[in-house]
Amino acid sequence: MDFTNISEQMRGRLQAILPALRASHGVSTADGLPPVDVSIAENELLRTEMLDLTKAAINAHLQPKDLAYPEGFGGDPELLASLARFFNAHFQPANPVEPGHILATSGAGNALDALLCAVCNDGDRVLVAGPCWEGFAPYFRIHANVTPVFVTAPSLDAATRAGILDALMAAYHGDEDPGRIKAVVLTNPNNPLGRCYDPEVLRECLRFCNLHDLHLISDEVYALSSFRTDPNSAPFTSVLSLPDVGDSGASSTQASRVHVVWSLSKDLGCGGLRLGCIVSQANAALRLGSGLASFWQVSSLASVLATAVLNSAGLDDLLQRNSEALRESYERLTDGLTRLGLQYIPATHGMFVFAKLIAGACTAPEEAAAVEKLARLGLIVAPGQRFSPGGAECGWIRITFAVVPERISRVLEVLAQFQSLQE
Repeated sequence: MDFTNISEQMRGRLQAILPALRASHGVSTADGLPPVDVSIAENELLRTEMLDLTKAAINAHLQPKDLAYPEGFGGDPELLASLARFFNAHFQPANPVEPGHILATSGAGNALDALLCAVCNDGDRVLVAGPCWEGFAPYFRIHANVTPVFVTAPSLDAATRAGILDALMAAYHGDEDPGRIKAVVLTNPNNPLGRCYDPEVLRECLRFCNLHDLHLISDEVYALSSFRTDPNSAPFTSVLSLPDVGDSGASSTQASRVHVVWSLSKDLGCGGLRLGCIVSQANAALRLGSGLASFWQVSSLASVLATAVLNSAGLDDLLQRNSEALRESYERLTDGLTRLGLQYIPATHGMFVFAKLIAGACTAPEEAAAVEKLARLGLIVAPGQRFSPGGAECGWIRITFAVVPERISRVLEVLAQFQSLQE
């Protein structure tokens, strides 16, 4: 690619993110059939219900004023009020969320980008608890030009437990210039593990951030995508629910540096609406700065649809049906993985399973070759290395299970075929 006629700044950013953009999904399969793509974290199980809701919302609520420029700097007032009620009902905040605490954005990625523009200077760094979404790296660099420092616990089992705290502290104190580190980013529930952070881990993380004047950004886009309980895995706890009780308290932090990101994309299965938000309860300047940094204002149409969905009398039933559908799909996939003898991380939230494709130790090139072989057989999965799982963790893949049963059957068929070719 010729970078001659663009700025040095953009050249550097493109070179940093091109590896992620070049990830191929258009592969040819051995049998000529279209591949089954379960590499993307999308929930297809709610499509019919959400389509009915959005069509009804347009018919019932779209008005001439919605064709004008959007109202409100931080988002449509009715949308912000609906979001506040939603968070108060489902996230158990220690202090009630008010409409003024919320900034609407065009998706969770835009929310993260805007937050980093508001809390970081050009070239600053943030600690990102791994494993984590591969998109953090390009999103953090495109506008904010922030460098993510991916931090991993000694094992995947420790990733949402106390082990991640030791790793974060070691990364901070081992940095050549800790003053350039401005934030910690967590994804809770975790992507790709589908597990939640222990509440005490969140409290200790808050203490750590408070001690070093760091912002804590909690990406909670899978908060309500719960489908089972597990005695070995914590239930979801939003950082909004942890009270700010001062320096001597169990959850000491400064509320002005605690921020939550959420969107309709995952929990309500409509990523195409491009509607997310930032909740920051004690930092008006940050909300203003994030609004200035968020160049893509939420469209009036997305606001109308989201407001109608959030205000729907059937929202709780919809979330319950989603949980039941996710549980059925999860069990269908994991029962098949067990029959094939494939190890996986038991999940409780989200829409994916992190499974061990290659037993025992392997290298990153071996993992990449195995994933490419799956693609030729007709199955596209997300390779584990994309999620920064830690140097010792290799041979994993992420499989999205929020798909129709026929696609899960095809996933298991291809995995069985892959195993037979390895023998």
